[in-house]
Amino acid sequence: MAEMTNEQRIELIRLLEQGEEISPEWARILFPPEKREYELVYHGKEREEDVIADTLAVPLQPVRTFGKNGDDWHNMLIFGDNLQVMKSLLDLKKAGKLCNADGTPGVRLVYIDPPFATKKDFHGTEDQKAYQDKLEGSTFIEFLRKRLILLRQLLSDDGSIYVHLDFRKSHYIKIILDEILPYKEFAEIIWICGLMGSGKFYPKSHENIFCYKSTTTT
Repeated sequence: MAEMTNEQRIELIRLLEQGEEISPEWARILFPPEKREYELVYHGKEREEDVIADTLAVPLQPVRTFGKNGDDWHNMLIFGDNLQVMKSLLDLKKAGKLCNADGTPGVRLVYIDPPFATKKDFHGTEDQKAYQDKLEGSTFIEFLRKRLILLRQLLSDDGSIYVHLDFRKSHYIKIILDEILPYKEFAEIIWICGLMGSGKFYPKSHENIFCYKSTTTT
């Protein structure tokens, strides 16, 4: 409350007196997050605690088994909203049911290739609809940030995460990753994918893979 300006106090009192809806942005004013050296501020950014608490877990339903893998086979191909699925996996980790072969909890390696905010529809080899990449601006950033927060919770103490992006939003997401994973060692892979596009300005020639790994040593 100490950081509220007089104008903000007056506006909040007005909203309460008139019974108007209080927007989520007020949460950052009333309950300011932990102070950081820097952070990316944008419309619709939620507190990390709220992202974790408000995400609903969904039960994982077995549909098909590939091969005769036996009772100790743990690999899974999961179909569903990855945010809700990760909350379910987080519940498994807390229950001691998401472990590595040596018994340590969590996920040792994460690689994600999210949408790039291209504002396009994508289709398969037979022109069937694959997925939409229509999110943009702060909506895209928060969409990805929520998933990165859950992924951080899923990582093991010695885990690593690789995030594949391109020029459209990589600069924003790098800041988000630094906020979420401040104590991880960082490296960047430049994937040269050839000249893509043309025009008077420089054509695109690479994509970025941001790598964050634990600095914990054993």
